[in-house]
Amino acid sequence: MGKRNRIIIINLPQLQNLIKRDPPSYRDDFLQQYRHLESQLAIFKLKPDEEAEEFGSLITFISQVAQCYPKETSNFPNQLINLLSEQHQILNPNLRKSIVKDLILLRNKDIIPSNTLLSLFFTLFRVHDKQLRDLIYTHIISDIKKSNVKHKNNKLNKTLQNFMYTILQSTNDNNYNNNNNNNNNNNNDNKINIFGGSSSSSSSSGMNENAMAAKKSLDICIELYKKGIWNDAKTVNVIAEACFHSVTKIKVTAIKFFLGFNNQEEDEEDDEEDNNDDGKNLSDMKKLYHVNQINKSKRSNLKKLKKLEKTISVIGKKDKKKNKPESFNFSALHLINDPQGFSEKMFSFLQKPTNNDRFEVKLMTMNFISRMIGIHKLILLNFYSYLIRYIQPHQRDVTMVLVIIAQASHGLVPPDVLEPVIKAITNNFVSDHCSNGVMAAGLNAIREICVRQPLAIDATLLQDLTEYRSDRDKSVMMAARSLIGLFREINPELLKKKDRGKLASMTMKEFIPLKFGQQIIADKVEGIELLEEYKQKMQEVENEWEGWEILSNSTSEDDDEGWIDVSSDEDHDIVINNYCSDDEKDEEKEKKEKIDEQDNNSDKNDSMKIEEEKKPSTLAMTNLLTPADFAKLNELKMEHKTELMVNGSKRKRSIIQPEEHSDIVNVNTIIGPRKKAKQDYEERVESIKAGREGREKFGHKSKKVEGASTTNREKKKRKAFMMVVHKNVLKKKKLSLRDKQIRLTKGNKKRKR
Repeated sequence: MGKRNRIIIINLPQLQNLIKRDPPSYRDDFLQQYRHLESQLAIFKLKPDEEAEEFGSLITFISQVAQCYPKETSNFPNQLINLLSEQHQILNPNLRKSIVKDLILLRNKDIIPSNTLLSLFFTLFRVHDKQLRDLIYTHIISDIKKSNVKHKNNKLNKTLQNFMYTILQSTNDNNYNNNNNNNNNNNNDNKINIFGGSSSSSSSSGMNENAMAAKKSLDICIELYKKGIWNDAKTVNVIAEACFHSVTKIKVTAIKFFLGFNNQEEDEEDDEEDNNDDGKNLSDMKKLYHVNQINKSKRSNLKKLKKLEKTISVIGKKDKKKNKPESFNFSALHLINDPQGFSEKMFSFLQKPTNNDRFEVKLMTMNFISRMIGIHKLILLNFYSYLIRYIQPHQRDVTMVLVIIAQASHGLVPPDVLEPVIKAITNNFVSDHCSNGVMAAGLNAIREICVRQPLAIDATLLQDLTEYRSDRDKSVMMAARSLIGLFREINPELLKKKDRGKLASMTMKEFIPLKFGQQIIADKVEGIELLEEYKQKMQEVENEWEGWEILSNSTSEDDDEGWIDVSSDEDHDIVINNYCSDDEKDEEKEKKEKIDEQDNNSDKNDSMKIEEEKKPSTLAMTNLLTPADFAKLNELKMEHKTELMVNGSKRKRSIIQPEEHSDIVNVNTIIGPRKKAKQDYEERVESIKAGREGREKFGHKSKKVEGASTTNREKKKRKAFMMVVHKNVLKKKKLSLRDKQIRLTKGNKKRKR
């Protein structure tokens, strides 16, 4: 019996296979191994830092066959959970990892509930084992995703969100208290150092462990939000709370989430993969299959098989992306509770004298605050005066500072607050002692601010800036002209008369600029009358041709009914009503011309009256406008504008609101156009090959024609050597002395080489 037991212990995988096939027959063997596990567990608790390979193999064996004996193994998961929760810092890394894998296996078999296991795994994030943390991280995300597949598991989601919030809050409070204690005990530490004692500060291992757990919890929240599993306001506010964390890494992760850095990095990685794999299509796959069948060498076959598998996986990913439905979610910035209070709190943290964050972190915080101000139209007046200190050409990342200023501007910001900002940009960026790139950035920044708040600049400063429209540098000239083009639409009165343009100068009398705080509530779609006229014309054309096919078909079918037979004797009785003499035709033409002139004059007068008393269009009220209608509306508006420019006819333009703009400003809009970078050799070769596509090969045309004769040079090459020797000798005799010297020196150099 002992011999058999020893064999079974050594061959646990074999016993595992037998139990899965026939559980009742091997129940006694299983109970024997389970009792052996309990005895090993009692011994292991005395020395929990040992490797204990046999103990680990027993745990794996029991977890593999636990579903076959549910009553006997009812206490087994709790034993493993208690062991990990009590001894997770002391356990051997390999044993700890195997126990975690066994618990994941039991969870996949629905033996352990999700709440108990996930709460344990969140505490295991404190362990200094990166591989273990990654394993737990992937399992938590997949487990929450599975539990929310059919319907939202609100009970589980709320408990986990509250647990993550407490982890973030507790770590933040602990770090704050530790920092205060360290600051208060600095004097005592210095005294100990003076007297030669060891001034070891309080160990920060606990703080680091808690910070690691908080960081992983935050990463899980962000990943679940991006996957659309936790896309509610509670998750967003849990992440928003991490923006005030004392640990810089956690704070930066939360701010990056709101700024969309993770999405941009993923899009760039996807674009790189797509660019690298553009040439891998179905034809390449067929070639690889064919090559694998022909080649017999093992190494080449292995390499090509790996390449083939990679191409198949890439094409599968592309197909999934094409078939993936689009998800339309609110931006995370819109789901933050109390945006005004949140922004004020962020700004107060930024202004603290104890804030020792790096400049990159401060810049990200300023960018986050500016986006909150721009999206929610917040009032934070001290923020603009705070940014003035960074408006210097030598400032690091100054273009990002200009972007932040533009994003924080909107129509409800008082112009008196933005005027010092624009003056600082003008004095430091737009002057003759600055370089062209700096001037273009300054002008573009002023334009972006004025797009959002047109009252932030006065006429004198604007007219000074528009003088750069004739600058030699293209970027400066384009920036100044874009500023002119903006104010032609929103307020042409501030421009000089020569800069207003034809259309703006024609409508100056009817123009009424917007005042501070004034907004236009659009009661109709702009230019909807043009679309209505276009649809009426199309309807008239359809009505004219309506029934034409029916009539033509009826005439072709009923030939006997459509024609009337007339005998030759009755020709003299036929009367043609349309017949008239030439003199009568001339008289009728003159009468028609006079009537048309009168009608045209009356139509012009009527059209003038109608324009004044024209009723608003009801097309948008009665019909649903499709995307094709809006596209046609944009075309009609452009055509109408060009007609006004050409014909010079006037159009009513009482109030014009600022042009639409996005909440996020791109850095490239501030930098402006730049000269094209010099291409390297590979890029030049690619551009040359792209230019040769679809072009005939270079060469003489006679070579491409079948049966064409060869040239004299080709015939000379094909001649026998003895027929051409005397010609070469004669040519050498006719050489001058200088040519002979050159040939001699070249020959000597070749010999030396």
